[in-house]
Amino acid sequence: MTAGLRVLLRIRITEGHEAEFEELWRGHAETVRGFSDNHGQQLLRTAGERGSYTVLTDWTDEPSFRAFEQSPEQQAYLRKLWAIRAGGEMQLLEVVHALTPAATAEA
Repeated sequence: MTAGLRVLLRIRITEGHEAEFEELWRGHAETVRGFSDNHGQQLLRTAGERGSYTVLTDWTDEPSFRAFEQSPEQQAYLRKLWAIRAGGEMQLLEVVHALTPAATAEA
């Protein structure tokens, strides 16, 4: 099954904890990869804005994402994250259309 839900999480990290957050995210990302309904993830840092990040994750559907959210693995991660988090917001986005990159012509 393909991804039908993209989760966009904007997160602000307490100043001085950016490297800690990035390491925490990288470690947890390996766990997230083990969930069969996860179809990829990215950690993005806002250019020129310390402590401002966006996390994108793709899921089969909302029920599979909600099940992941309640998993012991995610709850353990969140307990660590909340200690260094300054704020944030989450949006659930339904995939309407997805385009693959156009083929590039060889010179």
